[in-house]
Amino acid sequence: MQLAERLYTQGFISYPRTESTAYPSSFDFKGTLGALVHNPVFGAYAQKLLTESYNKPRAGTDAGDHPPITPMRSASEDSLGNDAWKLYQYICQHFLGTLSPDCKYRRIKVEFESGGEQFQCVGQLATVKGFTSIMPWLAISEKNLPEFAVGEKIEISKAELDEGNTSPPDYLTESELISLMEKHGIGTDASISVHINNICERNYVQVQAGRRLAPTPLGISLIRGYQCIDSDLCLPDIRSFIEHQITLVAKGQADHSMVVQHVLEQFRRKFSYFVKQIDNMDALFEAQFSPLSDSGRLLSKCGKCLRYMKYISTQPARLYCGTCEEVYYVPQKGTVKLYKELTCPLDNFELLLCSMPGPEGKSFPLCPYCFNCPPFEGIDTFFGAPKTGDSTKLGKGVGMPCFLCPHTTCPHSVIAQGVCACPECSGTLVLDPVSAPKWRLYCNMCNCLVSLPEGAHRISTTQDKCPECDSTIIEVDFNKKTTPLKDGATLHKGCILCDELLHSLVEMKHGRSFSRHGRRGRGRGRGRGRGRGSTKQQDPKMSFRDF
Repeated sequence: MQLAERLYTQGFISYPRTESTAYPSSFDFKGTLGALVHNPVFGAYAQKLLTESYNKPRAGTDAGDHPPITPMRSASEDSLGNDAWKLYQYICQHFLGTLSPDCKYRRIKVEFESGGEQFQCVGQLATVKGFTSIMPWLAISEKNLPEFAVGEKIEISKAELDEGNTSPPDYLTESELISLMEKHGIGTDASISVHINNICERNYVQVQAGRRLAPTPLGISLIRGYQCIDSDLCLPDIRSFIEHQITLVAKGQADHSMVVQHVLEQFRRKFSYFVKQIDNMDALFEAQFSPLSDSGRLLSKCGKCLRYMKYISTQPARLYCGTCEEVYYVPQKGTVKLYKELTCPLDNFELLLCSMPGPEGKSFPLCPYCFNCPPFEGIDTFFGAPKTGDSTKLGKGVGMPCFLCPHTTCPHSVIAQGVCACPECSGTLVLDPVSAPKWRLYCNMCNCLVSLPEGAHRISTTQDKCPECDSTIIEVDFNKKTTPLKDGATLHKGCILCDELLHSLVEMKHGRSFSRHGRRGRGRGRGRGRGRGSTKQQDPKMSFRDF
């Protein structure tokens, strides 16, 4: 841009800060061509266009600002210098190309068969070079084929089998980035170069060989943080939306005050939401740039990239995925380990088993993603929430384990493992999946514990419900030596409230005793099953896509 401005002030080219590509009807093509007739490089081509009649450009976009960039007077490389000459040369070539005839070529496709397989070969040969003679980088790649006749048999001289691998796309070049910015309506010709210079100076990207822009760890972490909190902020939608609204106001198709009011309200909500979620950004930067990023041990697989995440046990305990650059908090008390390599049916993350300290501490599975980003609304109290304050606010170590998840088909949710209502609160008594041989139920909302028949080989929930109290029927496989069943039977199904045998074998560890004539149903604390991806009543981030 600095070179273009210098060429403009010296009178070699027209005004460079323009977005128009269509020439005005009054444009003096002959005069501009005449200025190049005596140029040592382009003079002969310009004279040829004047002699043989040039073609006026047929298309383009009139942005209403200035005409397209064109040469104004002749120059040489010696007078301009190497870099400025390259830019001036490109402008001259492009201008002359717009007035040149079309490029015409002949395309030939030969189809043949060998061994039952169909093959084809394509050749092309330029018949009229047209504008490609002055803009050779746009020329077609010529490939001459021999003359063939329909039905002719030819001899195969060699057959080869090539093997290769796909490779990821390379980093964007500056020119590719400019094209994408123009495509999405980000910035103008005058400001695009400033935007690119800013991200370089702020160390978000570095310019490598070939003018390719490689993102730095700082830039990647920043984008990951925005994606984690509000993905709208790192997409081209916002800037292009604003530019589009300004265009509508300029054309009289939108009310200025309404657009300003709406956009200010959008950014106010987005800022408030971002501030409330700033801990997510802090955790991401800490995991990336502190020595903790090199510590921790590999524990479980990420459901997004299927690579192992590191478990960092120092407070606050969390999982860190180095590939996705994301942090997932886990309960801050107790121990965390992999749970049988089972995966969550919602997001494919490997489940963890959290065991709280003490002989009577709970053990429960959790999905790292669901724990931090609950997919269901209406959870009354999150696990780990403070007793005073907002119990529905997520935070470090506060989230939704499987015993609060209302997923209808997941074998680890409260729907599948919940047994009956808690006698102490509005929660649900859930089967502890790893408490054998001292089987027990625990409440998903308070500290109530219920001991089940000790020494049983297996205790599991079923899909059947008790017709009297609507509690879940459990199946108990007793030990042969200690079975209370007649004739040495070991398998028994029943309701712990209504079945006399099972009710006589359960014992309250904490909380008052409960009877089969007590509360009915399976309690609360299961949430309203709206599901991931559902539409919330109010979007706290206020998306730009629904204006």
